[in-house]
Amino acid sequence: MKKLLFFDIDGTLIDDNRELPHSVIPALKTARERDCLIFLNTGRTLCNMDPRLKTLPLDGMVLGCGTRIICQGETLKALEYTLQDSLRIRKIINDLQIPAVYECDTGMYFDPEGTSYPAIDHFRQFSDNAGIYREIREQDPEFRAVKMFCFSDRPETITGMLHGLEKAGYAYSAIDRGGAGWEIVPAGCSKAQGIEFIRERMKVPLSACYAFGDSANDLPMLDYVPNSIAMGNAPPDVQTRCALVTDRPENDGIRNALIRLGILDETNQPA
Repeated sequence: MKKLLFFDIDGTLIDDNRELPHSVIPALKTARERDCLIFLNTGRTLCNMDPRLKTLPLDGMVLGCGTRIICQGETLKALEYTLQDSLRIRKIINDLQIPAVYECDTGMYFDPEGTSYPAIDHFRQFSDNAGIYREIREQDPEFRAVKMFCFSDRPETITGMLHGLEKAGYAYSAIDRGGAGWEIVPAGCSKAQGIEFIRERMKVPLSACYAFGDSANDLPMLDYVPNSIAMGNAPPDVQTRCALVTDRPENDGIRNALIRLGILDETNQPA
């Protein structure tokens, strides 16, 4: 029976120093040779794919926490609002003076009229270095406010934003990413839903699905599958909800987890 392996990117495949451990690629290639299918399952959107990930033996991707789902070259789901809807969402967020980055498929969008926040500068520098920096222009047909990253140290402010968006017809949920950061995702979209789409398409039972993650936005998929693997750098509340805790990414956490799961043999894996 085929096994479906779903991997978060940041803090899972890529370590906290933004390095891709040398053991990851050979481990995934061997797993794929052993009748496993390899999928990314990430909060990143289509524009924000690290070039190093293109060297992985991928069978598909769940992007933007389930807003875009790709399986064996076919897009199974692609959620996006119209430009008019996106500008309405932007106005609601601006009226509440909530700093936001808009993670679109075509780029990371920053609002020149939006509220500033120190962490926005980090996003701005990252996206500029990656060539995906965009500024919102009202006539830009590529601006799509599907997924956002907002900042507030007051949870009630984020709750109020969600209520305002829902009242306007845009249902969203918020994931607390710590440090006053909030991942804002359309309601009903999640990494778990991405797994469900793909496993139904591949006709694979849930018992043959494996999820690897390290943070709060991974919890939907980690809770959903019986074979859940937390990285060693995951916080305690994530680790305690998983069937297996492996090492940190830089300590060959992916390779070691696949060995412990019986997918790889320890004897033929490079150290």
